[in-house]
Amino acid sequence: MSIPHLLTFLKRVLSLCLIYTTSRLAFYLYNFKGTESTNTLLAFLEGLRFDISAILYINLPLLVLLCVHFFVPQLKLLNRFINGLFYLVNIPFILLNNIDIVFYVFNLKRSAIDFFDFITTSDVKNVYLNYLIDYWQISLLSCLQIVFLLSLKNLPLQFKRQKSAFIILILTSASVVIGLRGGTQLKPIKPINAGVISSCNTPELVLNTPFTILHSYNQNSLEALRYFEEGNQSIHSNRHLFNSDGLSHENVVVIILESFSKEFVGYYNDDKGYTPFLDSLMQSGLAVHNAYANGVRSIEALPAITASIPSLMTEPFITSSYANNSYPSLANILADEAYSTSFFHGGEKGTMGFYEFSKKAGFAEYYGKEEYNNNADYDNNWGIYDEPFLTYFAQQLNKEKKPFLSVFFSLTSHPPYQLPNKYENHFPKGDLDIHESICYSDNALRIFFKTAQQMDWFDNTLFVITADHTSPLSSNKLYKNKVGRYAVPMLFWRSDHSIQGKIENTSQHIDILPTVMDILGYEKEFFSFGKSILKQEDWAISFLKNEYLMLTNEAYLVNKDEVYTTYKDEKFKETIPNNQELVNKLKAIKQSFNNAMITNQMRVNEN
Repeated sequence: MSIPHLLTFLKRVLSLCLIYTTSRLAFYLYNFKGTESTNTLLAFLEGLRFDISAILYINLPLLVLLCVHFFVPQLKLLNRFINGLFYLVNIPFILLNNIDIVFYVFNLKRSAIDFFDFITTSDVKNVYLNYLIDYWQISLLSCLQIVFLLSLKNLPLQFKRQKSAFIILILTSASVVIGLRGGTQLKPIKPINAGVISSCNTPELVLNTPFTILHSYNQNSLEALRYFEEGNQSIHSNRHLFNSDGLSHENVVVIILESFSKEFVGYYNDDKGYTPFLDSLMQSGLAVHNAYANGVRSIEALPAITASIPSLMTEPFITSSYANNSYPSLANILADEAYSTSFFHGGEKGTMGFYEFSKKAGFAEYYGKEEYNNNADYDNNWGIYDEPFLTYFAQQLNKEKKPFLSVFFSLTSHPPYQLPNKYENHFPKGDLDIHESICYSDNALRIFFKTAQQMDWFDNTLFVITADHTSPLSSNKLYKNKVGRYAVPMLFWRSDHSIQGKIENTSQHIDILPTVMDILGYEKEFFSFGKSILKQEDWAISFLKNEYLMLTNEAYLVNKDEVYTTYKDEKFKETIPNNQELVNKLKAIKQSFNNAMITNQMRVNEN
């Protein structure tokens, strides 16, 4: 490797560091400006350590090719190839880094390798152009960075081979190894190390997306845990058997509302909300007042709601290596009881892996955009508008063999929050972009119930209504914290109001399956990571950024790297002594989840 080549490569690395730093600044301004963040300047400086590591990993092929010059320095064609390869490998990672500036607010973490499963779905492709326009500032930043990168000096085509080339090669190799490892410490840096040096409480600011993607590739998500003796069910058990007078065989309809945060529902907020119809149902049903999503993405919600599988690993269950495990779900449990089963989502088949998951979970029929077969109601972004697709849903249920289980997943209240032309300026705009679409979807729900009331199956149906997750948009300070970020509505409703009241104990999405089984009077033992809300247990769990969060009405337990900290308040400002019983409960849940996933033992008869 010649000195001219070395200097050119060093210039490129420094230029890429500058590009990554400007992206980090945009990431900070877009996501953290005005929030309580400590040591921001140090976080930027520490971020250079992760930037250099990622840049060197990305450019390793170029370094190898440059070393070839030590032996064959006069290959001009090789120089031109290396120059072109530099842009080819770096520009995509720059774009991925910038995409996360916007995507973080939805994901609440830097993207990992599973991000490619999301961005390659056909429905996401349809909204690329809208995002380029809606977030034009980020698009402009990307263009400027790419222009800057293209302006860099190419490798020299001709040079004299220095006698010191071998020494340069050795020193360069040693420097690269140190840069890749992030220093001379015992182990190479990983995402979990971000923020340690700067004591920054926002490690995402220290990280960059190329680093987290590269370090999540081919990563084993789970490790076996041995906190307690296997088979010990005294602390926590995934086996459930209810006292029952017999299965009721009533229909079950589960409605999952896209991004319906608890803060948007007037019933929970002194009638200040955007869901008048859902509020009316809450008044006459069994309303859960402290319900939480187990994740922050739709792809995490579906397994939690329909199969009681929480998101307790770094990637969603649907795209994980455990997706082919055998597990109970509402569909396969009730199919064994002669229920017909179906799943409805107005997006294109393959969206978020919903179709594949529904089939694996035992849903016999799937209805999406293709089955609806009317592009006049297509929103040109995600799928069919909620109102016509909910009407279609009601009509299809009228054809189902009874009893039936059916799950409906809405989509209109997803960015870019586009409504049909006929509803322009029809609903309150609210304080946030999402509010108008929440009103629209709530009204679509009203029309669905009005239609369904005329059908003979309606009065013999248990309805379950919840949100897939909360919206990243919030205007209510009560929900602007780690706990409020998971707060969703949850309702169990019958037309005869035979189940009604308030459930105050902490509940979650994975509790829906066992609760439905309890209400129906299911008589057999089954496996579930959740619990029936009727049993008055008080806990919910989530996992994000390698951190477990256990919620109860009394306290909030956070666990990271075997350090357990209990907080009294929702903003995690006031710590209190750990409750060992709660710590043991969390450990038992973690152990049961990891070990059941690893060994593929998620059914009673497999344990």
